Amino acid sequence: MLSETRRLLAGRIVLGSLAAGAALSLSACGQLPLLPPALSGDSAEETASPEPAEEEPAQEETTDDPFETQDTPEEVDPEDTDVFSLRVGDCLNEMNSNIDETVSEVPKIDCGEPHDFEVFHTTDLSGGDTFPGEEEVADLADEACVDAFEDFVGVAWESSSLEYTTLFPTAQGWEDHDDREALCMVLDPAGQTEGTLENARF
Repeated sequence: MLSETRRLLAGRIVLGSLAAGAALSLSACGQLPLLPPALSGDSAEETASPEPAEEEPAQEETTDDPFETQDTPEEVDPEDTDVFSLRVGDCLNEMNSNIDETVSEVPKIDCGEPHDFEVFHTTDLSGGDTFPGEEEVADLADEACVDAFEDFVGVAWESSSLEYTTLFPTAQGWEDHDDREALCMVLDPAGQTEGTLENARF
């Protein structure tokens, strides 16, 4: 049957902490090239003249570092993306689950590159404050994905050679954080695809 994985809200907090740590690390590295010229103030005049020339490239590198830091979450960090940031049209590769078999981070990738999954539908599941159980939540997500499959792919799921899988809330996310969102992801059992599978019609 289909592989059904769960989401974990705490993953967003973990990812935020990692991103902050990475930013601090980059900032510290950017300042390091400025220290040697400052410590060499007692050197001779001949040594002092090249020092400003060395400071200028160091400042340019420091100016570049913030841009690299800003680009990292958008372009480089797709290999470590919060599952709650996924939207329709996003693509990702095979996910690693946590010890409790939940998913908090996913390897998001540009859809033009070979990838395993494409998010084709999101929906908020109906239900009360009490988690109705993993099996029932999985069934609700499954029903929503089957209904949306034909609109996206262009043929009914029963007639398609493509498959889909779902991401749905955990009991903790459902009851403690009012998480009701389920994600539907289309895939080709034959292997990775490039580009979108929207209107693939097979």
